[in-house]
Amino acid sequence: MLVKVRGRVLPAMFSPSVRAVARDDAGAALVAVMVVMFVGVIAAVVIAGSVIFAMRTNVENKSDTQAFVSAESGRDMMLQAVMANPCTKSIAASTTSPLYENVSAQFGTDFDHLTDACLSTAASSVIRITATGKGGDGSTTTIVSDYQRAVTYEKQPGGTLAYFAGQFKLTQSTYAGDLVIRTGDYNCNSTTSIDGDLWAPKGSIELSADCHITGSVYANGTITTKGSKALVDKNVVANGEIILESTNGAVGGNVMSGTKVTVKDMTVAGNVQSPIAPDVKTSGLVAGTVTTAPLPGDAFVPTLQAVYDMTTWVDFPSTRSAWGTDVDWRTPSSCTSNITATVAAALAAGTTRVGIDYTACTTAVKIILTASPTITKDVLFLVPPGVKMNVDIQGLTTDSVDRQLFFIHADNVANRAVTCPASVGSGGDEMTQLASGAAKVMLYTPCGITKAPKKEGFRGQYYSGDSGSIKLEQPDFDCQPMTWTPRIDLGCKLAEAPDGSGEIITKLLPPTMLTQTE
Repeated sequence: MLVKVRGRVLPAMFSPSVRAVARDDAGAALVAVMVVMFVGVIAAVVIAGSVIFAMRTNVENKSDTQAFVSAESGRDMMLQAVMANPCTKSIAASTTSPLYENVSAQFGTDFDHLTDACLSTAASSVIRITATGKGGDGSTTTIVSDYQRAVTYEKQPGGTLAYFAGQFKLTQSTYAGDLVIRTGDYNCNSTTSIDGDLWAPKGSIELSADCHITGSVYANGTITTKGSKALVDKNVVANGEIILESTNGAVGGNVMSGTKVTVKDMTVAGNVQSPIAPDVKTSGLVAGTVTTAPLPGDAFVPTLQAVYDMTTWVDFPSTRSAWGTDVDWRTPSSCTSNITATVAAALAAGTTRVGIDYTACTTAVKIILTASPTITKDVLFLVPPGVKMNVDIQGLTTDSVDRQLFFIHADNVANRAVTCPASVGSGGDEMTQLASGAAKVMLYTPCGITKAPKKEGFRGQYYSGDSGSIKLEQPDFDCQPMTWTPRIDLGCKLAEAPDGSGEIITKLLPPTMLTQTE
């Protein structure tokens, strides 16, 4: 359709009404464009803000990381200074990156007594290092790191049944190795054979019934024999009085007391000596001389104090780093499953021994070993302090009778004492079975053993404390030297500690980090 406008003929689409509609559509489009632009601006602002926030966060994180790394650098420098000089308690703040300040160290026997002037080089101690690090923006981070510095002895006497307990009994059993009752008294009776020396560096000893000591008997207190057939193949030495009245009993060596010796019914193959005139009730009981004289200075070799020091309880921690760098650590799939296949698997490159780490277990651990497959490496089983340990050796095959298995129920290293957590319970730990002669076994526990191994072929080390109850331990036991570098170097004879001279040779182990807080 055509229309006439101002003398011109135009199509109807250019009529005024059509133009008005066009103008209305253009306005709507403009509004839409403005809305889109507004939304775009908002999105851009949000994205920019997010980017800026992320950049700022990254900068802050970088600074925090720098501060943490600087604090650890200060910690390491402090530890290095302490190792060089055990009396160093602080180091100067750094003036170049990494920046650290307020770095200090404390020492003590445990973390409740950090009052020592210097770090001990003769006894196990703990170290607490506090260090503050600075980041690039001036922010700071402070860390507190706790270390254990363990001291052991060359060929430290081990394998000694429960000498850390307050009371000890060994009844109708055979024990091979020196026996040290570290604190308290000891009564040996009921057909017991100790193939070695018997020591009570802080207590007294009574021998009765069919007790047979193939070595010598030493005590700080008194030594008394009663009943019948008490036999000591070598010497009897005590700071206190010695009374020998065991019918049909005998001493194969000398008898020496710091006070007085009385011989009633027991024969003595050697000499008798004490500062108070010895009293020999019947002529002919003493084959050697009877002398009134002080106790010789070399009567105890090693000295009683040296024996006490050498047999101090050793705390073993549950941290992997304490057990060497060549250990292939493996985590069991269960806290109670048969672990033999995991133990026997091929070693990772660069390792020579196997470690089975149970420290993630929060319930009782049962270590089950069977006869197959064959174990071809030394193995350490590491159990945390707060759970019960049950060693169940149902069978065992190794490539060598001297292969070593270490069952370590870790102790609380912070207090340098025999500590069994209440969570373990009053029953202590167990060893439910032991295959005969397959390997050397070390059983270490601060909780004591309520169910002792079978009386067949226990070879190795039995290193046990007491959970508080009196326990009757009576396995047949063959003490064997065992070594796990750098923590364990245990012998079986005090005469080997190190050479019978009484000298104590200490070994300082590298510090092991226990915890770190920020």
